[in-house]
Amino acid sequence: MNNVILDSQLLSTLMSCPRLYDFRFNHRFVPITGKSNSIESGSLVHLILENYYKLIIAGNDRLKARSDSIDYGRARFEEFNSIPSTGEQYKTGLDQILDTLNAYFDYYRGDFWTPLEVEVVKGKVIYEDNDLRVLWKAKLDLVVDTNQGIYAIDHKTMKSRRDIVSLNNQFMGQCVVMNSRSMIINRIGFQTSLKMNEKFSRPIVSYTEDRLAEWQEEIVPFYANLLLQYQELGVWPANFTHCENKYGVCQFKEVCEVNKSLREEAIRMEFKVGEKWDPSNQEPANENNS
Repeated sequence: MNNVILDSQLLSTLMSCPRLYDFRFNHRFVPITGKSNSIESGSLVHLILENYYKLIIAGNDRLKARSDSIDYGRARFEEFNSIPSTGEQYKTGLDQILDTLNAYFDYYRGDFWTPLEVEVVKGKVIYEDNDLRVLWKAKLDLVVDTNQGIYAIDHKTMKSRRDIVSLNNQFMGQCVVMNSRSMIINRIGFQTSLKMNEKFSRPIVSYTEDRLAEWQEEIVPFYANLLLQYQELGVWPANFTHCENKYGVCQFKEVCEVNKSLREEAIRMEFKVGEKWDPSNQEPANENNS
């Protein structure tokens, strides 16, 4: 029996490019320059919201939870190297993040959601046959009772508006581990030119039973078996259709553009070995770079 552990980052990266999977998760290469402003801005938002909803679960009223969480964000600010104190061109600053979250708390001051769990990782065996067992792990930003059901909530920050695409391993995985056919995206926009109802929205992403079954019983097992083949052969072929997408270019593009004999040096110049990947350490997704 082969046991495979997957989450949305592992599966999506494997689907995109096996070589990228090898670089990111087998060798753990991360840029020497550190994380991008988009990722770190999203991380700080997640930390503030995590603190806010934990305080509410602990019995604090929303005004105190809001004030304490904004102060908490200020205190954690120095940990984020790419976030300036004031916004710069192409960079979101601390002032913009805190202004956005204050506006978020104002917009949802009459919120009827009851938070149940915050930043929790859930695991579930989603597929098993005679040869393969797949454990899926999903990190849930928030689990709430909306009075219409209990749903996983995924916070997503954005600098520009994009349509929601339901063809998403993260969303489907969250539904499967929650035994639900729907999840909710908590969209938080940094744009200063938009109205509040455009900056903040909570669209529901829903699936039919058939779509989730196909993902769980056919798509995930196929890629789990493919991963086992790559591991057995020790060959991780590049997929050149993933080198450029709507979010920019792959961070390893220049590594792949040099001769094979020079790649090790190219990696040494631009990357370092980071922490071992774990779903509990997942970076929050930003709609403009993920």
